[in-house]
Amino acid sequence: MVFSSTAFLFVFLPLVLLLVYPLPRAWQNPALLVASVAFYIWGAGDDVVVIASVALVSWLAALAVAYAPRWCRPLVFLVSCLVILAPLLFFKYVPVLRQFAWDEHTAARALPLGISFFTFHALSYVIDVRRGTQRPDGRADHYALYLFLFPHQIAGPIVRYSEIRDEIAHRLRARTEDVAYGLARFGWGLAKKVMIGDVCGTVAGALWNPGMAAPNASTAWIGALAYTLQIYFDFSGYSDMAIGLARVFNFHFPENFAGPYRSWSATEFWRRWHMTLSRWFRDYVYIPLGGNRHGPEREYFALITTFGLTSLWHGATWPFLIWGGVWSAALTFERITGLRRSPSLIRLRRAAMAVFIVFSWVPFRSATATQAWTIWKAMFTGGWGWPTTEMLVRLTPIALLAMTVGALSFVFPPGGERRAFDWLALRGEDIKVPRTLVAGAVAGALGVCFALWGSFSPFLYFQF
Repeated sequence: MVFSSTAFLFVFLPLVLLLVYPLPRAWQNPALLVASVAFYIWGAGDDVVVIASVALVSWLAALAVAYAPRWCRPLVFLVSCLVILAPLLFFKYVPVLRQFAWDEHTAARALPLGISFFTFHALSYVIDVRRGTQRPDGRADHYALYLFLFPHQIAGPIVRYSEIRDEIAHRLRARTEDVAYGLARFGWGLAKKVMIGDVCGTVAGALWNPGMAAPNASTAWIGALAYTLQIYFDFSGYSDMAIGLARVFNFHFPENFAGPYRSWSATEFWRRWHMTLSRWFRDYVYIPLGGNRHGPEREYFALITTFGLTSLWHGATWPFLIWGGVWSAALTFERITGLRRSPSLIRLRRAAMAVFIVFSWVPFRSATATQAWTIWKAMFTGGWGWPTTEMLVRLTPIALLAMTVGALSFVFPPGGERRAFDWLALRGEDIKVPRTLVAGAVAGALGVCFALWGSFSPFLYFQF
């Protein structure tokens, strides 16, 4: 079950709102936990045992790390982390080791829904307890709600327990303004996903159609741009929906995107794209490896290792490793040359970065390294001309409009998209309830219409 599905929009969410809100505050947490467990079972069935096991192990591990004799805490911490990681390693990586032999045709495999995200949530909690920046919580039900909470359960944002611990413990009712803002933000995200992301996805599908002949340059660039827009509006739309749903229940999730396509450097891009994941790897991998505190060689090693792990997190396949290698090279080049801090030629570099971003998403979408290379080759040597017939068929007026609107993400000023939402819905913290409800109702209604009109399309990041 996904947020844009009719089952969620017309059955699950209304039932949860009707059941949770009338309850006394003391009963709202248990009701939300039951609803979140039901949401996971609805979408993943028996795999709920996996997330429940990770929840139990990480909760007990944090208590052990905090209260075990000092001499054995490092060993307890290490074993705990390995046990928490075990399901992720078993389900996601063991079945695909043979891909590293360049035998790229592997059998399809089913992963427990959201396994990477709830594993990262659990790890961050145990690591923070070990560092002393987070005290262990003796309330297993509070911690279970944090891990199961359905808005972020299956595709983020990656929320630290410390960020919502007090909100879980005190369970204050959301203000009318918060509910209005949350519903408007949800509607905004739904519209982004189904009106732009899904429509651009149909165009991108023409390029990555397995039966398609070698494309020419125009087909390759149009398809790559369409996928670039699809993945951004799909994932940022999901993040908006998750943040909005959380606010309806008085949880404040961190922002996950900040206009990444207008970046003028690779470094800035990763400060703006999937920010909660970037911060997770920065705090728990990059900095512990030395970061930029021990000379350039150590910094480059930490950077390449961190991005290598980021690539493997997305998938243990050659296309993901190529994608990670491209970005690692760009980030390292900027550090060696000092370009990441240089303010010169910003407009030219922003244009060059836009081209690089479109180029870099090709292996991320490709099933094999050969497919990625074929598309890259076509982008630069395929010859210009009319796009292929299949591409022209998919470039309907609605698709062209969606791509045109989506392409504005490359030229919006910093925070422009958020300000566009603010203009419709609110002014800073001074939330205008009627305006917010109107904005959310319009965006949500359009999104629902598109969701009903179009075919079912799961969020892209569910596969991770």
